[in-house]
Amino acid sequence: MKKILLFSAFILFSGITSMAQDVITKKNGDDIKAKVLEVGTSEVKYKLFEEPDGATYSVRKTDILLITYETGRKEVFNDRASSDLYYTNKTPVDNVSPGMKYKELKNLYNYKEYVPGLADRYSPGWMGVASFFIPGLGECINGEWGRGLGKFGGELLLSIVAASATYANQYGDSPDAAASLALACYAGIIAIDIWSIIDAVRIAKVKNMYEQDLKRLYSFDVKLSPSVNYIPNGNTLQPVAGMTLAFRF
Repeated sequence: MKKILLFSAFILFSGITSMAQDVITKKNGDDIKAKVLEVGTSEVKYKLFEEPDGATYSVRKTDILLITYETGRKEVFNDRASSDLYYTNKTPVDNVSPGMKYKELKNLYNYKEYVPGLADRYSPGWMGVASFFIPGLGECINGEWGRGLGKFGGELLLSIVAASATYANQYGDSPDAAASLALACYAGIIAIDIWSIIDAVRIAKVKNMYEQDLKRLYSFDVKLSPSVNYIPNGNTLQPVAGMTLAFRF
């Protein structure tokens, strides 16, 4: 009788020990027996359960369906869990509201703190390129028509004056004065070009930061999509197809 009890206890202990592990279930159905070390903003770091002293691996949160911890707790990774790829983890600015203008936003946001997100509407790089070829174009694409047209009109005016001064330098009575005026106009054109590029990039960054905060403070999304859920079946997880209705506030 004692041998039977000891053997039963051994079997039970072995079963408990074999379950004392974390299981990372990926969306493609793969299970990774692991020891989870860190759940970061965009990835999960772990060690293989069979190699506790081995290398540290990582997997993107967007590839994970759920993690079953050794305690039995399950953590599901859905669209909300992976939203860190779209919105930064910084604390949103409290006093923002829909419809704010850039002249207000530039006092609330520091463009140097901008972190790109996949859902950003404006591309700072392309806005700078646009203003490089046509001064003010990047600002206009960003929705700041007054700033963009002002730079475009200023450069157009300087170009006309520079062309007139260049003509006067060649055929006028005061070539030295005309040459100085033309040189000043060309310097102004270069200054406006540089200013326009920098301004377009800053506007794009600030507006992206503003929209990131708006989406986190005021967004409400409803999404119905097919999904695969995993139901415990003994020591394994059985995949079951279904539909997921997701609400995001």
